[in-house]
Amino acid sequence: MLEPREVLRNGLAAMLARIGTVSSFECHRSDGDLLLARQARGEESNPDIVIVSGASPEDAVGAVRKLFPTSRVLELVGSAEPRDLAMAARTHADGYLMLHDVTEPALHRTLQALMRGELPIPQPVANYLFERVQSTDVSPPPAQPYFSPGERKVIDLLLEGLSNRQIAQKLGISLHSAKRRVSAVLHKANSPSRAHFVAQMLRDAYRD
Repeated sequence: MLEPREVLRNGLAAMLARIGTVSSFECHRSDGDLLLARQARGEESNPDIVIVSGASPEDAVGAVRKLFPTSRVLELVGSAEPRDLAMAARTHADGYLMLHDVTEPALHRTLQALMRGELPIPQPVANYLFERVQSTDVSPPPAQPYFSPGERKVIDLLLEGLSNRQIAQKLGISLHSAKRRVSAVLHKANSPSRAHFVAQMLRDAYRD
């Protein structure tokens, strides 16, 4: 975990210590401290999840990905202010959790979702991504795949951070059908994961 503020770092550490499914964890003030700790141990293994605070430098997620390429990154978003939401969206983390929503049960649920390969996105971040993508008037690049109206409905729900089961419920289809449609969308976009797909959609939205 990367959290520069000592009080929050200690509070998060206490929560993680009480979550039964978390076998071990470390707390550091910065990615530099994390790198030093890893070098001191001489280990090459990657943690399952790295929690990065929104108060960390904007390139902290990128630094973590270089250091731990197979780890999932959970970003704690400082507030629902546009500046914080924009900064969080640009990092392309694997999941998000609003700092003011952090409780032991919420943290536990979010970590479990990440381990299942889902993309947990709180409503403020989902709304920001959705509005950003919907508001762009830029024509799609020629290489962008064609998505049918049905697939675009799936994309909208993916951008909201919904799971396959939730997508099935929203569309009134079976879980198997939802999985098939999500896989088809990811395949068309040449995206290996939901997180990669959302990040790609966001990059397209930011193109001028």
